[in-house]
Amino acid sequence: MYIYIRRRLHLLLLLALTLLTLPACVGARMGVSWPAVGLIDLNGETQIALAYNNEVTLLTPSNGAPAGLVNPVDGSLLRDNQNNPRTWVLRGSDNGGAQFHTAPFRIDDETVIIVDHNRRLLRVDSVIVEVQRSFPLLDKVVANPLEAGGVLYVPFLNGGLSAISLDDYRELWRFPTDAGIWAQPLLVNDMLILSSIDHYLYAVDRETGHRIWSVDLGGAVASTPLLANDRLYIGSFNKSFFEISLDGVILSQYATQNWVWGTPAIDEYGIVYVTDLSGYVHALDTSGGLRERWSAQIAERGVRAGPIVYGERVIVASRDGKVYWLDRNDGQLINAREIDGRPELLGDMMLLEPSPTLAIDAPLLLVNSVDEGRLLIAFGIDGRQTWVYPR
Repeated sequence: MYIYIRRRLHLLLLLALTLLTLPACVGARMGVSWPAVGLIDLNGETQIALAYNNEVTLLTPSNGAPAGLVNPVDGSLLRDNQNNPRTWVLRGSDNGGAQFHTAPFRIDDETVIIVDHNRRLLRVDSVIVEVQRSFPLLDKVVANPLEAGGVLYVPFLNGGLSAISLDDYRELWRFPTDAGIWAQPLLVNDMLILSSIDHYLYAVDRETGHRIWSVDLGGAVASTPLLANDRLYIGSFNKSFFEISLDGVILSQYATQNWVWGTPAIDEYGIVYVTDLSGYVHALDTSGGLRERWSAQIAERGVRAGPIVYGERVIVASRDGKVYWLDRNDGQLINAREIDGRPELLGDMMLLEPSPTLAIDAPLLLVNSVDEGRLLIAFGIDGRQTWVYPR
């Protein structure tokens, strides 16, 4: 019976967002996920790391152009046989047909780690962008691993998490779950907080992998919790949003209109903002439980990604191909930008603040889509489009 329910849940997820293939039934397909976006520091500069389907690319934040490969000795650009500047791109076609659903991360100036969807951990020479070694993993991975203290915590599509030493790449311990972990783990003190499709939120000892506590949230849990004020805030596919103590007690619960998939955001006044798959945004006061401040249906279709709060605005990206700017005080619509062709906006947004290493002088909002002609779109904080990266 449980196997039947689990398979049915996967089917429902597939029909709802057409994101993933059924686990253990067929191989991975192209175009069934959303891009993974992160930041990576190499050669004294911070680049945007973009992973999607069969490529991982580094982009220059100021203009979205592919980042050039640099000689670490003299800082000159590396060039190919035709004297064209080489760019930082790792292609799955050159590496056993690899597909990528997670962002890379830096070990040192010459080494980057990338987990591919073919059950491998790839150690990549970041200077020439070539795989040095690969290490087998137990299962496919769709959520970003977490690196902490020389250990890589890898969540698996069909269930469980492995702690892997980055010294020798051996497995230190393994924690089982009854269904997949589709969100990056959260480290809180010495606890790893794990969200699972098996309906549970787990706290696990980071050193031993022993379970500290678990709490049933009544539906699949597919996002990383928000940690604020010594509380965990997270939603589930039970059409509910929760406030949970660090010892695993549900302190408060709020009913949403639909599944909650994205990680919420919180402002300096303790108002937490939650999105759901009916296109609603909910603003909840956390000063005494979860008290609704406002709730509004903003988008024509569901909102998978978590919102971003900046200044007096809440920013939301939807499956309807639009980005919305709302007044955080009352939820009123201030601005909406429609992406050309209205591709689904499924991946989490990223806000870049100005910094010398990013070489930008104004905040940038990064929005990714499933259209390879506009895979990553950068907006100014006011909604003005700055650049588009097409593959």
